[in-house]
Amino acid sequence: MSEHTDSPIRSTSTGDDAITCDVAPTIKAREDVDGCGCLECRNIETTTTNRTVLDALVWSVRLFRSYPSILAFAGVIILANRLLETDSIALLPMPAIGVAEAVTAFAFIISIRAYVGTIVAGELTGEPVTIREGMRRSIARTPALVGVILLIVFSVMTIPFFVSLPLFLLVGVLPVTPVEMVSFPVAAAVGGIVFAVPFLFLLFKFWFAPEACVIGQYGPLKSLRVSWRITTNYRGKFVLIVIIAIGSAVSLYLPTYLPEMGASLASLNPVVHLISSSVGELLSIVWASAYAHIYVQGIIS
Repeated sequence: MSEHTDSPIRSTSTGDDAITCDVAPTIKAREDVDGCGCLECRNIETTTTNRTVLDALVWSVRLFRSYPSILAFAGVIILANRLLETDSIALLPMPAIGVAEAVTAFAFIISIRAYVGTIVAGELTGEPVTIREGMRRSIARTPALVGVILLIVFSVMTIPFFVSLPLFLLVGVLPVTPVEMVSFPVAAAVGGIVFAVPFLFLLFKFWFAPEACVIGQYGPLKSLRVSWRITTNYRGKFVLIVIIAIGSAVSLYLPTYLPEMGASLASLNPVVHLISSSVGELLSIVWASAYAHIYVQGIIS
């Protein structure tokens, strides 16, 4: 398995005879691979391609048991987020609080997702990477990953705006306002739909760009194109992902607001909020692992 890596692989044997790689694998599209790009040459089992989204989620949970470092890194970030929500943080000056919040957000959105993606790539190719190499790949891909995130944010905000701009110009030249022509709810719904449809469409098409950047080591623009191509074949799975994610979010954050409905449970509200927020952030890391798995499925198919 040397075709899909950028440098020779150096392996070390652990105590249980497992082989751990010192170089994280790079999984690209077949046309971007030098040499043979079949599954056998990449050491990717066919069971990987046959897993459903639910199977990928279960696999991700099991992955965390094999890599406690993921939980350790995530735990540090989650603990920092909870500390930032306490009243004791108010003792620090505002610049220090802002820097701490920015660092934890960056680590949670960028660093931990890059690390998890690297671990997933190693597991799916049968060559688990070391913590050192996982951190090295994460740090090395951080500039490109930041570029990907910025391009996604720019695209999903500006393109829907220009798409809906003709509607706003038309409204501006009409002799009457849309509210006078139709009710306000109808006017607001039409305007929201005109903006929301391209926004959600682009967000869907670029969903796997971070994984393409980290696991495939593509540049920012190429990562967007790779994600666009992958999502063409994953509409059904993406719908299932959205449904499960929404259901998980509702089930996790609804208990936060339930104590507010009864004064007798008001004292439990901080505890419920603490638990639900921490579990929600931890589950988002499980989702990141599943997204990395789905990226590999899409890129090799």
